[in-house]
Amino acid sequence: MPTTQNGYVLGAKDEELDRLDLQASYYRMATIDAMRWAGIEPGMKVLDIGSGTGAVAFDAARLVGPTGSVLGVDIAEVPVQSANTRAARLGLDNVSFQQADLASWEPTETFDALTGRLITMYLPNPSVVIASLTRALRPGGVVLLQEFAISSARQVDGDPRFQRILDWVLAAFRAVGVPTDLGYDLGRVFRGAGLGTPTMTMAARWEDGPDAVAYGLLAAVVRTLLPVITAHRIATAAEVDIDTLEDRLRTASHQGSGVLAALLVSAWARTPD
Repeated sequence: MPTTQNGYVLGAKDEELDRLDLQASYYRMATIDAMRWAGIEPGMKVLDIGSGTGAVAFDAARLVGPTGSVLGVDIAEVPVQSANTRAARLGLDNVSFQQADLASWEPTETFDALTGRLITMYLPNPSVVIASLTRALRPGGVVLLQEFAISSARQVDGDPRFQRILDWVLAAFRAVGVPTDLGYDLGRVFRGAGLGTPTMTMAARWEDGPDAVAYGLLAAVVRTLLPVITAHRIATAAEVDIDTLEDRLRTASHQGSGVLAALLVSAWARTPD
């Protein structure tokens, strides 16, 4: 996977696919709610971009039902293969996945909706790509994008090491030119794509105590970003001590200390009639 300006820096190894699955589960209800609010409903034909291991596409497939369909597109071969295998195992015959580079891919079908979670942050010019893809939508079609505001993550009444570790993540993304808080800026992406100002919401889970899933999420993204963190001298491998990082985060927590994972910002609008 690319690691240049706005390139996807998290890879496609098994442990990264596991991290994506954990992240997808954590934010699943926020995505389902956003799809419903945006107007994705039974019978629709949906294009899911940057589909990864298929979590968003699977939920969209369940929403559109047997009279609808979902096509997921991702640049990486391994997640596409995994997603197609999972679709068969789940018995979802109204969803399929294909490998393609969104910057140059041209859909040959017409869709009712476009969805994309945590994909525009890796596009060098997201407005241009989204504008191109929305040409495949029918008039009045739905566009729903979701992105993180990573700097919003925080621990309350906890330990300063949480912020230090979060700072490593923020610095690593910035070092390779990936925006950390694009969620806040999705309005600009939509307007740049000719979609007007979208409706926007934010969601995350507030968790209390050392068993919070958010600690596992933070440790997992540090693990996959570790080559960037060390290469850019953000922290040394010894400072990170990746194999004990999650346990250290949990040990520094306690009942009554709360943690907020990064806010997931949802934005949606319709193409002109």
